[in-house]
Amino acid sequence: MGLLSKLFGGKKQEVAADVPIVACPHSVLVPRWDSVQDMGIEDKATRFMCEACKQEFAPAEAAHLRDTLLERLALENPGGEGASA
Repeated sequence: MGLLSKLFGGKKQEVAADVPIVACPHSVLVPRWDSVQDMGIEDKATRFMCEACKQEFAPAEAAHLRDTLLERLALENPGGEGASA
């Protein structure tokens, strides 16, 4: 056993197996443009990037994600915090 192993315990930490894998809700979509002249005009955005997971979406996909955001969040947290009464 080496000196550092003696100092720091020499045991490997186990990764928790029961940590749930949560899918990104894609709740914050940032528009991206190919042309400088089009910047700031959301209708001319060529793609949208999720701020959390960095996945990119076509404008039609981004519109669908925005339209269904409340439904998807409600499915992830039924009756939980943030639910409207």
